[in-house]
Amino acid sequence: DPTCGSGAFLFAALNVLEPLYETCLDRMEAFVADLARSGEGQAANKFEDFKATLAKVNTHPNARYFTLKSIILNNLFGVDIMEEAVEICKLRLFLKLAAQVEPDQNHDNLGIEPLPDIDFNIRAGNTLVGYATYVDLLKSAKGDLFREQELEKVKLRAEALQQTFDQFRSSQTAGDGAAPLSNKQALREQLAALEAELNQHLSASHGVRSNDPKQLDEWVKAHEPFHWFVEFFGIMQAGGFDAVVGNPPYVASSKISYLSPDQKLLKFPDIYGHVMLRSLRLVAENGRCGMIVPLSLTFSEDFGGLRDSLGIHGARWFSSYDNIPAAVFSGVSQRCTIWLSGNGRDGAHATPMYRWRSAA
Repeated sequence: DPTCGSGAFLFAALNVLEPLYETCLDRMEAFVADLARSGEGQAANKFEDFKATLAKVNTHPNARYFTLKSIILNNLFGVDIMEEAVEICKLRLFLKLAAQVEPDQNHDNLGIEPLPDIDFNIRAGNTLVGYATYVDLLKSAKGDLFREQELEKVKLRAEALQQTFDQFRSSQTAGDGAAPLSNKQALREQLAALEAELNQHLSASHGVRSNDPKQLDEWVKAHEPFHWFVEFFGIMQAGGFDAVVGNPPYVASSKISYLSPDQKLLKFPDIYGHVMLRSLRLVAENGRCGMIVPLSLTFSEDFGGLRDSLGIHGARWFSSYDNIPAAVFSGVSQRCTIWLSGNGRDGAHATPMYRWRSAA
């Protein structure tokens, strides 16, 4: 979720993914059991990956704890410009995990293993400011051979950093789930160095003098750039996220000071349009985007450019909802449209305006 807030959509995704994980674990157990009954239990390497996963489950308080922890670490990622919202989001996920454990007086720490570290999954930053992909970064240096070579080094450092990330994340689903604090500190330092270099590149396109540390620092504080291709390098290098969901903020673009010159040229009246386009940059070729946005997306002449831009990326579905007698968001007087996008498909599909009464 590129504008995750306190994590409502990520929490919903967790509830959707949980039964899928559980079904997979059940099938793994069945395959391994069938293998043992067939007399081929010692067959070299057969179902070794299943056996390894099931062994990991047994090192955790219970299967549900393992399932939720695995989903949180490996499948849920969010960004929000408000640091307070990010902390609330992480806390909600932690509480969901903690609720699965019954303290045992006979074990150290009451049998409760360390909670996972998801500081690198749920991040604070500005979704609309920063390099989404490595291609975006290279475009900023087009024609400058020296700079292109420097950016290639950035990519190599990001690749090395991703390997460290993967090890850090993997260590939290093995054994007691503990990850050394020194490893996290090393990750932070390497990531901060990459961020600083990219911020310097990006700020130049906003008219900031790169040789003026004070001006650069002020620009970073005002824009809070977030470079997706570095922060989530492994995912972006593999093509992007499988699904991007959310409810972006509805704020007039005229009230926002951090839009880039290219974004301003699009003349979208509201920043939710920019979030939608950024989402399409983040999703994999066969991935899906889904967001709840104002009804203005479907009919307003001012959003015609946005509709055209969305159409370039493939099929889109628009399902619209009135706010009388009931609304999509209780207590919010806003007519909304649920937008779904599927890359690689053609056509547009729209529903009539739905109206309904809330349950008594």
